[in-house]
Amino acid sequence: MENKKSYECMIVVDAKLAEAKRDELIAGFKKMAGEQTTVEKLGQKKYGFYYLLNFSAAPEVPAKMTALMNITEGINRHLFIAKTDIMLAQDVIRKQNRAKAREEYLAKKELREKESKDSKEVKEGE
Repeated sequence: MENKKSYECMIVVDAKLAEAKRDELIAGFKKMAGEQTTVEKLGQKKYGFYYLLNFSAAPEVPAKMTALMNITEGINRHLFIAKTDIMLAQDVIRKQNRAKAREEYLAKKELREKESKDSKEVKEGE
């Protein structure tokens, strides 16, 4: 049985590349990282387009990915972090907080829409 670790990888892709080429690059690294990889687009910042990959893999995978990223045109920067148990727990809490905030946002939005609809009905009834 293979001993897998959890990793996080920040990749900065050259902003001059077309979106299709950027997506192709990230898809290649996602495939290399494994099936359970999640990709988060963080948008464009100072050095290019930022992507965050979270994955579990054997310890040699980040080294292979680093070697490939170093010679891949269009990759400006990258950084791998091996996640600890505390970081994994923080990720779970962060996801729960995001889900809770999303639910609250949707509930408030629905309430505002209902109030708007009710006020329109009152104005029409006058």
